Amino acid sequence: MDNANIDTQTEESEEKSKLKSRSSRKSALDFRKYTKQIWLAGLGAFSRAEEEGNKLFDSLVKVGEELESKTGDLADTTVGKVTEKAKESVSETKDKVEKILDTSVNHSLNRIGLVTPKDLQHIEQLLVQLHIKVDALIEENEQLKAKLNKK
Repeated sequence: MDNANIDTQTEESEEKSKLKSRSSRKSALDFRKYTKQIWLAGLGAFSRAEEEGNKLFDSLVKVGEELESKTGDLADTTVGKVTEKAKESVSETKDKVEKILDTSVNHSLNRIGLVTPKDLQHIEQLLVQLHIKVDALIEENEQLKAKLNKK
């Protein structure tokens, strides 16, 4: 009976080991899938912003062309203004999408525990502060040594 119990325990241990291995492989695959989805969402958002901006721009150009044919010199001024507004609108839309995408990607990176550029900047600031303090302590230490040597 002892051999039977040992065999059963060995089989259970092997089964648990296989389950852990499958679980870690599944986690790695889920991470890759999630990362790819984030990337694709970003590309889709950028494409959509560009597409919508171009449609708006084309529509405004068409309106401008109609005005130009009707009003001559006045249309030149209007077209310039409309074109500038369209460019501003496209630029604003792209900026908003980029900001939303950056926020989303950074949030996703934080959720899965990866370091963001903002985290690195904070660490860099802390290192600079630490470096300044260490330099001050070294200077103070050298001054104290000099005083002791004079006595």
